[in-house]
Amino acid sequence: MAGQRPRKGWIYMINPYRVSLRCSNGHQHIYNLDAPSEIECQTVSCDLMINSSRVFRGTHPHIIWSSDKFRDDSGFVQTFTAIPLSSQTTFRGLPTTYPIMNTVKNGLEKRSYALVHQICTVEGNCFKTSDGSWLERVGQLETNDRLKIDERLKYFLGFDNQPNEDWLKKNASPDLVQKMYSFLPNVDKKIVLEKLLDDFELDKDR
Repeated sequence: MAGQRPRKGWIYMINPYRVSLRCSNGHQHIYNLDAPSEIECQTVSCDLMINSSRVFRGTHPHIIWSSDKFRDDSGFVQTFTAIPLSSQTTFRGLPTTYPIMNTVKNGLEKRSYALVHQICTVEGNCFKTSDGSWLERVGQLETNDRLKIDERLKYFLGFDNQPNEDWLKKNASPDLVQKMYSFLPNVDKKIVLEKLLDDFELDKDR
């Protein structure tokens, strides 16, 4: 029986073999990850290497967090931002890790840990069968677990619920901007870039 289009908080058993990665120059592409290693940026004019080892490999449960469409040379590609789950206790002491008890609703076989620091953007085909149908979900998060993971994600990104101007001045950095930019929907990315370029031109003229 075919599943439904993934939604936020739903859990799927997948192998993230095609993910969106960004090099240090800001070039973003979808890559096939055959093995954990450095891969060359696909932008022709760029010779930087990207370390793909941070992507959690193999077939594991993943939590859907958001959906988007990725633009490449062939057109728009469906993508999902997903957070991997692991039953291993290696990362349990990190503030970006959240423990989830197995329940009938979430469908997990054992106590697992949401690895928020390894959130990634996965191509939609990773959530489909060989005939193109959506996979059936394993289950879905309890509301409280979803809220707690959201808190961990905000911590990971480095901002609170409503960062004020003083907080932004104190914490502004290229790294924070890149983190935030990577989680924007692609349609918003274009708007933000155009606005930044306009501001840059204005600053040059002053």
